[in-house]
Amino acid sequence: MRSRILTLCALSALCFLAACKNEAGAEAPAQKAPDTQAPAQPEPAAPPAQTTPQPSGESLIREPVAAPSQGAEQAIQTKALGNGTIHLMKAKVVGAILHVEFVAVPHKKADGSYSSLSISTHKLKNFDYIDEATSKKVTLLQDEDGKYMADPLSGTGDELLVSGSQPKTLSLKFPAPPETSPTITIDFPGVGAFDSVPVSR
Repeated sequence: MRSRILTLCALSALCFLAACKNEAGAEAPAQKAPDTQAPAQPEPAAPPAQTTPQPSGESLIREPVAAPSQGAEQAIQTKALGNGTIHLMKAKVVGAILHVEFVAVPHKKADGSYSSLSISTHKLKNFDYIDEATSKKVTLLQDEDGKYMADPLSGTGDELLVSGSQPKTLSLKFPAPPETSPTITIDFPGVGAFDSVPVSR
């Protein structure tokens, strides 16, 4: 009888423990703090990158630069000449002749117009150039009649005439230097020497 009572007590204890265990398991989910976080808010989309507008083909074209005064835009060298300036524009060999060109430009007045160049004449026999490679002096060419190959000439034909109220081109012709002479010094009487002038061909 006693053993039956002990058996019943043991069974009762086991049932009680099982019931407690089941109750604890049932309550666990309720007591467990939710560990899931609230769904993350989607981050706002980044604004589209600001793209720098590419310049159009037209905007790549540079604006034309204001043209310099006439006679100076291509000058090799420039010197003063009375109430104006004289620009050496070219020294170019064509065939066996060296063509030298100057432009005499009078000063401008306040209103933008040109003043008049002081009339000057320059003895053509004094024009020459020096071959810087050989130090040889070369004078102006003359035709069969002894007339100097220059323009404009004075009335006597033996002087270069500079005058007028507009830019004036002055041209001279010399025997060409050899190809081994890349530069020359041109002597303009009454004005000065134009040194180390490149000879184009």
